[in-house]
Amino acid sequence: MSKEYEVQESQLVVATREHFTRTISEGDPVHQFFPHHVRQVEKWASRILEFYPEADREVVLLAVWLHDIGHTNKANMENHEIYSEQEARVFLPTLGLPEERIDMVAHCVRTHRCKPDALPETIEAKVLAAADSASHMTDIVYIYMLNDGISKVSVLDKLERDIRDTQSIPEPLQEQLIPLQTAWRELISVFPE
Repeated sequence: MSKEYEVQESQLVVATREHFTRTISEGDPVHQFFPHHVRQVEKWASRILEFYPEADREVVLLAVWLHDIGHTNKANMENHEIYSEQEARVFLPTLGLPEERIDMVAHCVRTHRCKPDALPETIEAKVLAAADSASHMTDIVYIYMLNDGISKVSVLDKLERDIRDTQSIPEPLQEQLIPLQTAWRELISVFPE
C-alpha cells in the first residue's frame, strides 16, 4: 500500500469518525457511551486485522464508525443495523467512495449483529462482528444493560451471543477473552435486581 493511499484512507476514516460523532451528538442515542464503544470496536478491529493482512482495512474501519450510527434514535434500537446500513449508503457517496466499496462497508454494517437473516460473509464483515462482540467484553455494555432494567437472563443471552460471534477471531485473541467471559458471567449472575 502506497503512502498516498494510506493518507487517503486515513482521511476517509477521519471524515467518517467525525460524521459519526456529529450524528450521535445531534441525535437521541439509546446510550451516551456509543462514541466510547465505537473507539473500543476500532481497537479490537485493529488487533484482529493484524491476523488478516488480506482483509481490506479501510472497509473495516469505515464500517466500525458506521455500524452503530442507527442508534441515533431510540426507536431504531431493535433494528439499528438496518438504519446504520441506510446511513452508510447515504453518507459514503459523499466521500467519493465507489459503489463496490460502499456495498462492502454496507454488508459489514448490516451483518455485524450476526442475525440469521444477515450473516457476515466476507472477512471484513467477520472482523467487524468479532470486534464489536469482543468490545462488549472489555467495556461496560453489560452494566449499562443491567442498569437499564434489562433482565439478567437477557444480558447473559447477549454475552453468549457475543462469545459465539468472537469465534472467528484468531485463537490467541480468543484465549484472552476467556477470563473476561467467566468474569462477566459471574458479575451478571450476582448483579442486584
